[in-house]
Amino acid sequence: MTPGGRSSSAAAAAVISVMADAAQWVLPTSVEALVGPLDRSGRLVDETARAWSSLTARGAVAGPHALGLLYEALLDPEDRDAGAHYTSSDLAGRLVALVVEPDLVRADPTRGRTADSSGAPRVWDPACGGGAFLLAAADALVAAGTDPTRVVADCLWGCDVDEGAVIITQTALTWWAERAGARSGTVVPAGRLVVADALLDQPFGANASFDLVVGNPPFQGQLSGAAVRSGASAAALRERWGDVVGPYTDTSALFLVAGASVLAPGGRMVLVQPASVMSARDASASRAAATDIAPLVGLWVATESVFAAAVDVCAPVLARAVNGFEAEAPTEGAGIQRWRGRTVEPVGTPAEPSRAASSSWAALALVTLGVPDPTYLNDGLFGDVAVLSAGFRDEYYGLVDHVAEAPSGFDPERNDWPEHLAPLITSGLIETGWGAWGSRSTRFARRRFERPVIDRRSLSVVGGRAHQWASSTAVPKVIVATQTRVGEAMVDESGLCIASTPTVVAIPDGVDLWKLAAVICSPVGTVAALAATAGSGRSARAIKHSVTSVGQLPLPVDHDAWGDGAEALRVADQDAFVDAMASAYAVGDRTELHDWWRSRVPWSPT
Repeated sequence: MTPGGRSSSAAAAAVISVMADAAQWVLPTSVEALVGPLDRSGRLVDETARAWSSLTARGAVAGPHALGLLYEALLDPEDRDAGAHYTSSDLAGRLVALVVEPDLVRADPTRGRTADSSGAPRVWDPACGGGAFLLAAADALVAAGTDPTRVVADCLWGCDVDEGAVIITQTALTWWAERAGARSGTVVPAGRLVVADALLDQPFGANASFDLVVGNPPFQGQLSGAAVRSGASAAALRERWGDVVGPYTDTSALFLVAGASVLAPGGRMVLVQPASVMSARDASASRAAATDIAPLVGLWVATESVFAAAVDVCAPVLARAVNGFEAEAPTEGAGIQRWRGRTVEPVGTPAEPSRAASSSWAALALVTLGVPDPTYLNDGLFGDVAVLSAGFRDEYYGLVDHVAEAPSGFDPERNDWPEHLAPLITSGLIETGWGAWGSRSTRFARRRFERPVIDRRSLSVVGGRAHQWASSTAVPKVIVATQTRVGEAMVDESGLCIASTPTVVAIPDGVDLWKLAAVICSPVGTVAALAATAGSGRSARAIKHSVTSVGQLPLPVDHDAWGDGAEALRVADQDAFVDAMASAYAVGDRTELHDWWRSRVPWSPT
């Protein structure tokens, strides 16, 4: 995947200029063969050699796929930050294998596919980068019985906004054809690999359709950094794709819609995505639009690092119905497959298609992440018994000028605590049923505090949303942490504390405070939170609570056991807490659930 419209590394441009001159260039099998032509033209031999040596030291084999890795290694850091991270050949091959079916290479008019009379399918990579996925598709088609000459001449389409990446892909496929035994001189025909933006252009015509869509489009989150879209770019995308494009929709999610929109009947798609696409609110419209055309039939979750970038990834597999333009109902007995890891290992049994709601695919990922999926009963939702709220940027920055260290000797549990001072509770000070204010330091607004407090008097003088937030939440409440391994919440019985963004505040509506905290902290509450939010946090295995996710937590059916669990949480009795809450939710076999939860929970030191 590449984000830029140019070859931004001088060394990369030098390599490409040599590769483009196919009449004089000898396909390299070593660094010497590669840099030889560069040496004759006096271009950056040392940098290229270092990059190649680094790749081979990491196990890269000299071959067509290595050209893309070399090109990536020579890109400017700015382009890497904007989403340019290519896929290794082994991973690309395993992911492509998820969508290549045996009858894909056979002529079958009943499927309504785009294959010609020879049975040659059409494969498109909408952000081809260094060609890893097209190379993997070429290998898969040959393995399934397609002649290598026909693969290169008839089957492969690709585009990218980076001209250098397109040249690299063309070169790699030419090299592949020679090594695969294709007819001498076989190349991808002109007009099949083009410089174009798959989200804005129609490089192969408005009616183009493909049997396979594969690839690893650029990840471009919209909160900050080089990948943030300009106003003009956002407007152009909205004109093309409408409401699917939200202010914070990652560009990668839009490729799901673009790819699904060109799938032929019976066609299949696998696209690598950031894990956040499984559950992020801003990707929900893309999930819905794509699966309206081609339902989700599989989900791969990396569960380990597969790119140089520190980002968790997944790859949904979508399949369009064979008959008719609209997606058909899933075949009776069919289910959604799951795979994990670099080896693309199948895990679990196929999930019911009904679990593939566009609101979140996170529940499908639980088995890949090693999260138990217990059977339990519930009676209503958390939002039925609590008023939920959260601060945002204004509330956060509005507190910055009013925070200080608490005077020595003051304890919020004592009666002589100054009325105008309020302990500031950050997400990092919240644990499972208790708060760590005063027992460990925390960071707020790039400063570290041992015992942070807010001066309510100075805050009231300034007023604004931060003052309104502090005043409206100055009541007994539960404060919920975000970005946690298990559900974490503390009870503020006095209403004295001020919660900092990005915590969630829950004010009870007819329910005991400790009962609310028990739901959030319980093993069932933790699994339910992951089923809604897995992938959205800094780690795919982390909960990223919001007002919405807290409000959707299930409430127990056994209220007496719920009360016992709340009391056990209050006195920090872990064994009694997990047993009571399991009974509250009528959990049957609870051993796996409890062992998993205990392995993750930071319990009270008391």
